[in-house]
Amino acid sequence: MVSTAIYILAFLTYNRGMRSWRVIFDGKNSAAFNMAADAYLLDAAEKGETEPVIRLYGWDRPSITIGYHQTIERAVDCHHLVDTPVVRRLTGGRALLHDDGELTYAMAGNYVDNPGLGKSLHESYNLISQAVVRFYNAIGWEATISHRDQPISLSGSVATQKGCFASVSHYEIMVRGQKVAAGSQRRTKTSFMQHGALKIASPSHHGAIVETSQSIELDNIRPVSVERDGMEVMLMKEFEYIYKVSFLPRPFSDLEMAAIMGLGDRFENLNCGQIKLNRG
Repeated sequence: MVSTAIYILAFLTYNRGMRSWRVIFDGKNSAAFNMAADAYLLDAAEKGETEPVIRLYGWDRPSITIGYHQTIERAVDCHHLVDTPVVRRLTGGRALLHDDGELTYAMAGNYVDNPGLGKSLHESYNLISQAVVRFYNAIGWEATISHRDQPISLSGSVATQKGCFASVSHYEIMVRGQKVAAGSQRRTKTSFMQHGALKIASPSHHGAIVETSQSIELDNIRPVSVERDGMEVMLMKEFEYIYKVSFLPRPFSDLEMAAIMGLGDRFENLNCGQIKLNRG
């Protein structure tokens, strides 16, 4: 359930004198719903039915998402999945564990109608990365943007593909040499969808995902305690600063919820051993 206070706080900071984009504070949901909701936002952007939007959300239980082009058998160690939900993202990248130790966002928009979003993959990544670095600095972490042209491995070679936090590529966020923010993007001829997962606590580990053996205790480098709702608003404000807009909080309407629920079968939980995986 979404806190009413977070909408009140965001609305009170809304600047009517600036361009208006949309923010959705969506609370905790199932992995399948989260991916369906993001797919709906990308589709709406392509159709020109919505202004640029950021959706901030959580997970009702620890869940794993895998990249659009991955197979579940290569993305995770099936012997260690147990009952953890696994769903496919619309975006690329590698397997990622989602839980309460992160802030998750999805940003969608039509970059043809809104060139301020960035006209290329690199431009949009750079803008988003700047906002994320500002957020981490605001909570007291000294974050930097990586400038590597090719991904590097942070873990050993094994049969299962390394997880998202075990590799670093261009425009990703580092704290003390540790990757703390994961991002992946899907682009169409007119629009894009960026998924992001920002660590706000010491990394969780799951036996099904091969991650780096390097670790830092993130809890120990945050000097102040900020409630999750407050951090989501802080992140929104940094996006406002970078894009020079004001985000108007507006939850999904009943009509939008119906459309999202209609996409549910595209993002059902994946099972190891499936021969045909539905990529939508």
